Amino acid sequence: MERQILNLSGKFALIFSLSALLTVVGCSDNGAHKETAKTSEHRMMHDETTLRLVIRWPGDDFASRQDIETRDKIQHLISERKVGKIISAGTGMGWMDIVIKVKDRQAARSSISQIMRTAAPARKFAIE
Repeated sequence: MERQILNLSGKFALIFSLSALLTVVGCSDNGAHKETAKTSEHRMMHDETTLRLVIRWPGDDFASRQDIETRDKIQHLISERKVGKIISAGTGMGWMDIVIKVKDRQAARSSISQIMRTAAPARKFAIE
């Protein structure tokens, strides 16, 4: 019985050692930095051409039919005024957002602010 316990503890030690070795090898920094830098660089270039319109309302209720209609109106005006291409839109509890691909961030910010004053003058919003 004592021999079986020693045998099991030996197997456990071997498994533990191998998993620790794989963790260290898996976390090595060999060559991965260049790939990470390229990914970050690509993400920065992508972010330079996108804006995120975040709209908030009081409380943490789900979006009402009126909230969804307001979002649809905002999206329609963004498309109609050719501010940019809508990439995605979402609604959470107490907020909604619209992500827009734009050519000129400053011009788009101005247009979006104007659209918000027209479509939802009482809503708090941020352009990120």
